[in-house]
Amino acid sequence: MSMQDVLPPALSGAARMLRSAYPGGMPDTAYRAVLALLYEHFSDRNLTAVIAAVTGRDAATILNDIHACASSKQEPSATGAVRRLLEQHGLQAVRAED
Repeated sequence: MSMQDVLPPALSGAARMLRSAYPGGMPDTAYRAVLALLYEHFSDRNLTAVIAAVTGRDAATILNDIHACASSKQEPSATGAVRRLLEQHGLQAVRAED
């Protein structure tokens, strides 16, 4: 059973979107921008679950990274590029689910 199989249906769409956007795995250069962009659409717990399912990272580490991103300003160029990519892979649908 994969991590995506244990995600509730409301979160599996976000995991599919991220896997579609990053079929080779989410690069470290996009990780914080993804957290920052999705933060306003998910609870900390749900965002942690989605990111853990997609990246295989430790949930406690992800939660700390979420809090760090929420308390700091991300580079507009980095978040803009990630936003455009995620929009091409269904970000609007994920936003509508929340």
